[in-house]
This record gives sequence, structure tokens and C-alpha cells, in this order.
Amino acid sequence: MARFLLTLGVVIMFVLEGTVMQVFSPDTWGLSWMTVPRFALVCCIFISMYLGRREGLYYGIAFGFLQDVLFGQLIGIYTMSMMVASYFAGMIVLLFQRGFGMVFITSFLILFGHEWLLYSLFRLFSAAPFDVRWILTHQILPSVLFNLAFGLLVYFPIKNVCNKILAKKEMHMQ
Repeated sequence: MARFLLTLGVVIMFVLEGTVMQVFSPDTWGLSWMTVPRFALVCCIFISMYLGRREGLYYGIAFGFLQDVLFGQLIGIYTMSMMVASYFAGMIVLLFQRGFGMVFITSFLILFGHEWLLYSLFRLFSAAPFDVRWILTHQILPSVLFNLAFGLLVYFPIKNVCNKILAKKEMHMQ
């Protein structure tokens, strides 16, 4: 049941980032910078940190593919970038303890790396017309900070659900 709730929660976050959150984007209000909600990615990062890199990889592939099919310009870019981001989040956790500060520093670095990878890939395929400084200050950093703020809201619920899944998994192993 906990795994179903976790997956359902990520699906709901995915739907919210593509629908409702577009209304609250700063560029729709006439501001010069924009934020791209990556709620499903934030959830995948937390899942990877608490349930392991393989589990995060699966969630990253699934939601990256959905992102590509529903919203993407090129098939495979979001699949690869979300998969890599989730996997690396799980790898970093193997090196350090899962404290609150470490989770958010890792999340910041992973989100920044994800946005930078996306920009680089779109630039490679000539789908990103803006220069590096503009995209860094007007899209990447605001998006990363916005998604980190979202991460603060969902950190404890996701952590609790992941701990329930781990407890159930340990109970079945005994």
C-alpha cells in the first residue's frame, strides 16, 4: 500500500507540474525569469536517496519517458536526464549519511546538474537559442531554487513513506 501511495503521489506531482503550476510561473506574470517545476524529479531524487539508486533509476526512467512523450521536443532527453539524476542521487547517498542538510545539498547539486544537462543537450541540438549567462540567471538558478522550496514541502512525507516501505521490506526478509 505504501509503494502504491508513493507512486500515486509522484504521478500527482507530475500532473501538477504540467498543468496547475504553469499558471503560477513567473514568466506568465510578465517577469523576465522563469521557473520550470520539476516536482516528479524532486520526488525521484528523494526516492533514490531513501530506497536506493535502482529504485530511483526506475522512477526516473518512467517519469522521464512520460515527460518526453507528453511535453518533450525530442524523445529520450528527459528520460536520460531524469534517469541519470536519480541514479546519481542514490550513488551520492552511499558516500554520506542521509541528514537533512546533506539531502538538500545533494538535491541542489543534482537539480542544477539536471538543468545544466538539459540545457547542454538542447543547445547541442540547436533547440536552445539563449546564451549561457542568460539561461543560468533567468531559468536554471530560479528553477533549482523553486524546486528546492518544493522539496522542503514534500521531504518529510516522502521520507516517511519510504521508511514504511523499507520497514515492510525488512519484515519480509526476516
